[in-house]
Amino acid sequence: MVIKTITVTEGAYESIKSLKRADESFSDLFLRIGKKPLKIMDIAGVLKHTPAEAAAFRKQFWEFRKSLGEGMQKRIEDVRVRLKRHHRSG
Repeated sequence: MVIKTITVTEGAYESIKSLKRADESFSDLFLRIGKKPLKIMDIAGVLKHTPAEAAAFRKQFWEFRKSLGEGMQKRIEDVRVRLKRHHRSG
């Protein structure tokens, strides 16, 4: 087995260390997070934000979610209209 040594800052080490499970090595951790896309819960608490940054992120998140909902409603209505047209012509 080949072993590689990497250099990281103290902050990076602490961030990645917080993701490591008690029963796994750092190699196991890197393999685990490298195999799949990270979910938000995988990194929850890793980043430290000021209350203002957190509030701005929260606002941006809810605005994005609202726009997705509005877009979905528009698509649903478009499908309904097309189905009605198709039903009348058939």
